[in-house]
Order: sequence, then structure tokens, then C-alpha cells
Amino acid sequence: MDHDNSVICTSNQELTVNHLYTIEDYLTLNIQVRSGDFAGSSNFCISKENAILISRSLSDMHKKLMGSCAIEDYDSDAHLQIEVNSFGRVLVYGQIGGSHEDHYMKFKFISDQAALELLRRLFLSYIKYY
Repeated sequence: MDHDNSVICTSNQELTVNHLYTIEDYLTLNIQVRSGDFAGSSNFCISKENAILISRSLSDMHKKLMGSCAIEDYDSDAHLQIEVNSFGRVLVYGQIGGSHEDHYMKFKFISDQAALELLRRLFLSYIKYY
């Protein structure tokens, strides 16, 4: 996996988000997940408007240490959900790849709060420069 845009990178789990291209205010991102021995990647199409809302939501979550944020692909049922639980732990779960595809992966793991700010910065850079 490309570690340059890794939001989470440990020996057992990884979340990486890469910008592929932007067309008419829609971002296409490649999201890669590794959870234990399983790994997968999927392209997510989201609007710039939604990317701005995601960035704001992640900022609020980081400041308040509560809340949730959904990143959903417009073209399939692939999704990524990030939640801060009552203990301040960050729960990351979702589905990489659409269920209509031959292969898709559901995953769930716990991360630290630094992932919120890293993901927010990535989304801001994709909005700003693309």
C-alpha cells in the first residue's frame, strides 16, 4: 500500500486514501484498507461539497472527541464510517468494494484520535488542489 497518504498504519491495520482525479466537482479517491490478514481497495466517487462536509465533521469530532462521519461512494454501496465512542476511541468500519462485485471486504478496527486530523488534512488538500 502507498504509505504517503496513510491515515492509519500499524502492523495489523492500515487505511490509505489517494486522490485519483477530479471531474466536474466530483473527486475519485482510491481507499485501501488492511485489517489483519485481509486487504482490499475500492475507488470512491464523492462530490467536492460532500468532501467539505466530511472535513468539517472530522474537525468537529477531533475537537469534541465525539460524533461520527460517513464517507460513501456515489457509485456503489462501499462506505467508510468513523466514530468516536464515549471513551474517546476512534472506531473505523465499513465495506471496501460494492456488494455487487465478486469480491468485497467488510472491516472494523479501533484507531487513535490522530487519524481524525490526518484524514481531515487529506480531504482538505484534495479539495484545495484538485
